[in-house]
Amino acid sequence: MTFQNGFLRLGRAICDYRWGVVVLWLVVVVLLKVVAPPWSEVAIDGDLKHLPDEATVVRAAELSAQAFPDDRANSQIVLVFARPDQKLSFEDRQFAYGLGRTFEQMPELPVVDVWTEKTPVVGSLLKSRLGNATRVVIRLTSEFMATENIGVLQKVEKTVLTAQYEAPSGLEIGISGSATIGGDMLAAAAESVASTHQMTILLVTLALMAIYRSPRLVLVPLLTIGVAASASLDLLALLAHWSQQHPDAWPAIRVFTTTKIFVIVLLFGAGTDYCMFLTARFREQRVAGLGVGDAIATALEGVGVALAASALTTIVGLAMMGWADFGKFAYSGPAIAICLAVTLSTCLTLVPALLATRLGAALGVKRGEARSDSRPSIWQRLADLVLRWPGAILVGSLLLAFPLAQVGWSVGVTYDLLGELSANRVSRRGTDLLRRHFPAGEIGPLVVLARHPEGELDSMDGRFRIAELAKPLDDLAGVAQVRSLYQPTGDPPGSTRVFSSEGLMVLAAKGSPLTKAAFVSQTGKFAGHVTRLFLILTDEPFSAEAVQTCDAVEQVLDRLGEDPKSTWHGATFELLGPTAGIRDLERVTIADRRRIQVLVAGAVLLVIVVLLRKPLVCCFLIATVLLSYLVTMGITTLVFQTLRGDHYVGLDWKVPLFLFVILVAVGQDYNIYLVSRVIEEQRRRGAREGLRHAMIQTGGIITSCGIIMVGTFVSMTTAQMNGMVELGFALSLGILLDTFVVRTMLVPAFLALLANREESKGL
Repeated sequence: MTFQNGFLRLGRAICDYRWGVVVLWLVVVVLLKVVAPPWSEVAIDGDLKHLPDEATVVRAAELSAQAFPDDRANSQIVLVFARPDQKLSFEDRQFAYGLGRTFEQMPELPVVDVWTEKTPVVGSLLKSRLGNATRVVIRLTSEFMATENIGVLQKVEKTVLTAQYEAPSGLEIGISGSATIGGDMLAAAAESVASTHQMTILLVTLALMAIYRSPRLVLVPLLTIGVAASASLDLLALLAHWSQQHPDAWPAIRVFTTTKIFVIVLLFGAGTDYCMFLTARFREQRVAGLGVGDAIATALEGVGVALAASALTTIVGLAMMGWADFGKFAYSGPAIAICLAVTLSTCLTLVPALLATRLGAALGVKRGEARSDSRPSIWQRLADLVLRWPGAILVGSLLLAFPLAQVGWSVGVTYDLLGELSANRVSRRGTDLLRRHFPAGEIGPLVVLARHPEGELDSMDGRFRIAELAKPLDDLAGVAQVRSLYQPTGDPPGSTRVFSSEGLMVLAAKGSPLTKAAFVSQTGKFAGHVTRLFLILTDEPFSAEAVQTCDAVEQVLDRLGEDPKSTWHGATFELLGPTAGIRDLERVTIADRRRIQVLVAGAVLLVIVVLLRKPLVCCFLIATVLLSYLVTMGITTLVFQTLRGDHYVGLDWKVPLFLFVILVAVGQDYNIYLVSRVIEEQRRRGAREGLRHAMIQTGGIITSCGIIMVGTFVSMTTAQMNGMVELGFALSLGILLDTFVVRTMLVPAFLALLANREESKGL
C-alpha cells in the first residue's frame, strides 16, 4: 500500500505541475542532444574482438604481435580477376597489376601493402592453377570487423566500378576477403538500423490509430516514446563515451551498431505498452465518473506498481546478460536495461502530464460509453469458457505444444557470418567468383603459431622439423595447402619441381630472406623459437566444415606436443584467423547461452515471487514462458527450413539467446499486469468472479499491447541480415503466442483451477 500511495501522490503532483513536467523532459532531451556524441562515434563492432582473454585467438594474436611486430596486417580485401572459359591475357594481368598499384597509392586507406603477381615470394600463389584467374590482395591494418571497414569497402567498390570502364572486355572482377565480409556486415547492420527505425515508427503509429481512432490521443504515446528513445540513446552514447575516456572505471558501458536496433524495438514496444496500460486505467476511471486529476492519480495508483514491476523483470532479465563471457552479450543486456529504466520514468511522468492537458480530452466521458452487459463481449465469452473448462483447455494446449517444443529443444544454429548476408551483397558475389577458381579458404587462412623450446627453427634442422609439423596437417581432409618455411608456396612436403619454372620459383622462395622473416620470428626472445604455418582450407573460413577442420588441426597439434617421440614434444601451439575465431566464438557463446538462460529465468522468477507473493503461480508463469520459447523456436526452425530448403544450415547463433532473454523478461510484463489485476479483483469479488472480471478488463488492453509489440518486432524482418530477420520473425511469433494463447488461455485456465480449489475449500 505504501508504494500505491506514493504513486497516488505522484499522480496528483504531476497533474498540478503538468506543463513543468513536459518542459522538464524537453529540456532533458535538448541537453542530451547537445552534449552526447553521435552514436557512430561510440559504437564498436565485431564479434571476435570481444572474446575473453583466455580464448585461443586472443592468446594467438598477442603472440603474433610480439613475435612478428613488423606484420601489421589484420585483415585483407581480395580482388578476383577471372575469365570463365579461357586463360587470362597479358592485358588482363596488367590491368589487375595496375589496379593493385592504384590501391597501394591511396593514403586514405589503412593499407599495409598490396600483393600482386609481381610481389616476390607470394606472387606465384595468387594465380589459379588453370591460369584463368588471378588475385590482388590488399592487406589492411584494421580488424576484419572494424567499423572503418565500411568506408574502406565503399572506396574500394567505387574505385573498382570506375576502373571497370577501362577493363578488358569480358573480364570478371569480384571483391572478397575478410575485410570485405566484415565491412559488408557492418554496412548491412547500419542499413538495418535505419529500416527498422522507420518501420517501427510506421507500424506503431498505424496500430495506435487502429486502437484509439483518435489522432490527438495517439500523440500521447508517440510523444512519450519519442522523448524516451531520444533521451535513452543519447544518454547511452554519453555513458559509452565516458567509459572510453575512463577505461578502468566501473561499470563499463559499451554499445554496438546492433544495440540500437534492440533499443528501438524494445523501447517502442515496451514503452507503448506502459502508455497503453496507464491510459486504459485512466479511461476506466473517467468512465466511472472521476475528474481528470482524480482519474490520473487513481490510474497511477492502480497500475504504477504493476508497470514498475513489469519493467523491473525486463531490466533484471537483461542485466543478467552482464554475466556472459562474450563481451557483446555482457555489454548489450545492461545497456538496453538502462534505456528501459529511462523509458519507464518517462512513461510514469510524461504520460500523466500529457493526459492532464487537452490531449487527454479525447478520453472524456460520453453518454452511453459504459457498455451494457446485455451483449457479452468476446472477453466475457472467453472468460466464461475458461472458467467452465479449465482442465481441458490446459491439457489440450500442452498436448498441442509438446511436439513443437521437442523441435525447439534440439534446434541447430550456424555461425556462418557470410551466410548471414543476402546474396546480392558485394562480398557474397565476390566470394562466389573466388571459390570458382581458388580454395574457399583463401578468404582467410588458418594460422598455426608454433613455439618450440629449443629454437633454431630457421636453421636447416629447423626446416626439417617444420616439415614434420606440416606433414600431418597437410594430410587432413579439410586442408588444401600448408604454407611454411619448408614449403612457402604450399606444395606438399617432399614434393619437388626442380626442372620447371615453377620449381625454380619455389627454390627461390625458400632461399629468400623475406620468406624466412615471414615464417620464423626474428625478434628478441622469440627469434628462431616461433614459426607460422598458413593453412588454406577447402571450405569457407566461417563454415561449420572449416570449424571441424580447425578442431582436427588442434587435435593433431596436441598429439605432437604430448608425444615424447615427436620433435615437437613440449612445444606450444596457438591458432589464429577467422576460422579459429569462429570456433572460439561458438565455444564461448554456447556456454554463455546456458548460463544466461538459467540466470535470467531464476532472476525473473525471484522478482515476480517477491512482487506477487504467490510462489506456485509464479513458477507456472515462468513455465509457460519457457514453453512458449521452445514452441517458438520449433516453429521458427520449421518455417526457415521450408523457405530455404537445401540452403538452410541452422538459425543464426544469436537468435536462441536474444529470443530467450526477451521472451522471458518482456513476456512477464503481461503476466504481471494480468495476475496483479486478478489479485486485486479477487479481493473484492471472490476467487472465480474476480478472475472473470480481471480477464474481461485486461483482455482488450493486453491484446492491444501484444499487437503493438509484435509490430515493433516485425520491423526487424526488414533488416539486411538473415539473422536479424530470423530473430524478428521469432520474436513476433513468440509475442503472438504469449498474447493469444499463454495470457488468454493457459494462465487463466491455471488460475481458474486454483480458484475452483479455493472456493471448494471455502464450502
